[in-house]
Amino acid sequence: MFFTTLLYSSNLIDIYRFYGSDELSKHFEKILCNKEYWLKRLGNKEVTWGYFESDKDILVCIKSKKILKIYQQKKNTFHLIDRVNVLTGLDGDKKKEGDLRTPIGVYKLKTILNNVDSFYGPFAFVTGYPNLFDRINSKNGHGIWIHGVPLKGKRDSENTKGCIVMDNEMLEKLKKEINYKNTYLLISEDTPLTATKEEIASILAFIYKWRRAWKNNDFDAYKNFYDKSFKYADKKNLKQFLEYKKRIFNNKKYQKVGIYFKNIDIVPYQNINKQKIFRINMFERYLSNDYKYEGPKEIYVKFTDNGLKIIAEK
Repeated sequence: MFFTTLLYSSNLIDIYRFYGSDELSKHFEKILCNKEYWLKRLGNKEVTWGYFESDKDILVCIKSKKILKIYQQKKNTFHLIDRVNVLTGLDGDKKKEGDLRTPIGVYKLKTILNNVDSFYGPFAFVTGYPNLFDRINSKNGHGIWIHGVPLKGKRDSENTKGCIVMDNEMLEKLKKEINYKNTYLLISEDTPLTATKEEIASILAFIYKWRRAWKNNDFDAYKNFYDKSFKYADKKNLKQFLEYKKRIFNNKKYQKVGIYFKNIDIVPYQNINKQKIFRINMFERYLSNDYKYEGPKEIYVKFTDNGLKIIAEK
């Protein structure tokens, strides 16, 4: 990163000599907020299925075609390593328990269940449905798995109750092909939403502009990063959330903070309305005089007529 930054500034040493580390920090901050910097940084990196700071496995399920595509990310490229015929639930997005639909969205694989009823095959991958975006939009239900077919007998339906089902032989093969702890599952109704470098660079610059307003306690700038439809993880609406954040910004305990992000993942969020929404997961380190947090951060952003906006956060 240091040598990439040198392309943007040949006088970093002089900035440090004349003005000190604080001024140098501001200089780097300005670079991180620059979309052109991120476009150069992306270089030849493929971002069709998103931007990831460590290699990921990607599963893309297209419900209308009853297929699951398996990609491995290596050396800046997504490699299609397999294509599996699957069964899914009814058409449309899942909204409630018992509607027999497979959800449309982006999910992490949470765990493997080895002791399952023989109806589900040898084992099952558990998905992260409902995710944050589902919950704040009042979607419910549970038990959305990727699993196999009955060990004895046959299924009596070509539709599932919402799960993704494949032959047991392919399920066993999938287990060997992916690291489920490092996998995203993208489920679309038909043609999947993908990402472009322009979009990813815009989002990365947006993240650091948002962080700059946050760490500088610039509430007037900070509030403009949020969409009017925004909801927090506890279902605060925008007005409630901003009132809460304003109290924090005005508290002297939080007047000087350090905020750092790493392991950023940006994934095009599949949705029935084909809106340009992206799910962002990253590791956040937040430091103030009286409070410290180190852990996961999850936000959802949308391209709107007024630019990028945050629509959900945890």
